[in-house]
Formats: sequence, C-alpha cells, structure tokens
Amino acid sequence: MLIRQYVVMLLISLGLLALIVRLIQKGMLNISYCWLWLGVGIMAPLIVIKYDWLLWFSELIGAVSPITTLFLFSILILFLMCLQFSIIISMQRRQIKRLTQQMAIRMEEK
Repeated sequence: MLIRQYVVMLLISLGLLALIVRLIQKGMLNISYCWLWLGVGIMAPLIVIKYDWLLWFSELIGAVSPITTLFLFSILILFLMCLQFSIIISMQRRQIKRLTQQMAIRMEEK
C-alpha cells in the first residue's frame, strides 16, 4: 500500500470515528442505538492500521481480494443496521399503540 493511500484512509477513518463520537456528545445520536456505529468507527482505523489482519481474514475465508472481504463486512453491517432499525421501529410502534389506548381510556373517563 502506498503511503499516500495509507494516510488518506487513516484520516478518513479517524474523521468518521470523530464524527460518530461528536454526534453522540451532541445528543444527535442516541447512546442506546449507537453501538453498531461505534463498532464501525473503531474498526475502520483498525483495518487501516492492521491491514495484514484484513489480508489474513481474506485468505481465511477464501476471498480473492481484500476488497471482497470489505464488501462482505459492509453488507453484514448494512444487514445489522436494518435489523436494528426494525427492532426500534417495532418497539416504538408498540409504545405508540399503548399510548393511544391509554389516551382513549382517559378520554372516555372524562
């Protein structure tokens, strides 16, 4: 890997981690929902620094190139994010249903 590529990838991955941490600090990203994002933010610079781990894992799973392994990880992360969002939406749907039922009961009492 060229030194210029290494520096650019490291800066981008550290910038992503800093952005995630800053969004959590400002309250724009809820701490209870951010674990997957923190994992991505921590793994991105780690993959850049320990590129040989990516090569080793690519060889372990039989991938032709490390890019294939990165795409595999990306698809897995997207799947996990969709699953997380589905869980959150389901929980909120149940809460909204419960709240509307409670409001209807209170309106009948008046």
